[in-house]
This record gives sequence, structure tokens and C-alpha cells, in this order.
Amino acid sequence: MAENYFNMEDFNVFDIQGLDERMTGIRERIQPKFQHFAAAGARFIVSEEHAESVPVHVAKHLRRTKYAPENTWCAIGGDARGYKKYPHFQIGIAKEGVSFYLCLIDQPVKEKEMAAALLERIPELEQLPRDYVVSVDHTVPTVQRIEAVDWQPILVRLRDVKKAELLIGRKLAPADPRLATEASTLAVMKETLRELLPIYRTCMEQYR
Repeated sequence: MAENYFNMEDFNVFDIQGLDERMTGIRERIQPKFQHFAAAGARFIVSEEHAESVPVHVAKHLRRTKYAPENTWCAIGGDARGYKKYPHFQIGIAKEGVSFYLCLIDQPVKEKEMAAALLERIPELEQLPRDYVVSVDHTVPTVQRIEAVDWQPILVRLRDVKKAELLIGRKLAPADPRLATEASTLAVMKETLRELLPIYRTCMEQYR
């Protein structure tokens, strides 16, 4: 059984050539760790939000027929059938590191309403920790340091442009000491979830 923390062997999976070969590495090394950490994250959210349950969805990459994935992820949130219609938390891994994000991607159902609600809460967004990053496109690795983010145009675009996206959270390099053990990985994940839950709550309120 692989260790319950992310290490260089996991990041090296993305050097494996060939779709089937890399997917074997993802299934054997990474997906069990996703299940482990996402289950812990779901339990944490259930406890914090007094919810009955929070589903976990691990990306299977079933539609890929040619190119090996350059990253993979699991989602915490949504419903039993999927997560893209809703705001959700995501644990992701790629060659360049591990991310813990709150995601509004792939045209969620209440995108306009969520963006409008967040526009009223820019001061709260500006108080997020300084080691956070923001992405406006989940398909590229480029992110912005949170201190450089101008929230108004990002949220206006999220409200007005159908394919606009928003991801907020931490992106940790492979050598980050917070990934060095299971305990420290769980700690940074739960810390990030706790800090992002007020924003998640605001977004989920738009579904009621």
C-alpha cells in the first residue's frame, strides 16, 4: 500500500509516456490517496456544515482516447450524479504540485447568482490568506497570487461570460513541507477548507 501522502513518485507519474500506462500509475498511486484525503475532507465539511453527507467524485478520464492527462483531481461536493453543476472543493495533482481549491467551473447552474453574491463580498475575499492563488481557467496551470488579484473584473466576468471560471485556494509545490506527511497534508487541507467554507456557503445559498 502506498503511503497516505503525496511524494515524488506521485508527481513522477506525469512523466510516464502513453495514455494507458499513465492511467495505470494514476489509478494505482494517486486515486487511493484522493479517496483517503477526500473522504477526510468530506467528513470535515459534514461536521462544519451540519450536513447529512457530501459526495466525493474521483476523475476517471474515461473520455480520453489518445493523450495522457497532465493532471488529475477529485471533487468534494455536488450530488450523487456529479459536481460540475455546483460549487465544489477539489484536490488536484500535476507535475508542478498539489492544489486544494474551491471551484466554480464548467458553467455551474447558478453561476450568475454566485458571481453577483461574491461581488457583494469582495472585502471578505481580500482577507483570504496571502499564500492563496486564484485561477480563471482550470485547463491551464497559470495562477495569480491573491495579493495581485483585482476581484471586481474577475467577478463581473464570471457573472457576464458564460464560460468564465473561478478557482481559489492553495497550490503547493512538490517540495512543500506541508505535503511531507499524512498529518501535515490533512492539516493544510482542512485549514484551506475551513477558510473557504464561508465563500462556499455563500455560493450554495444561491441554490435554495
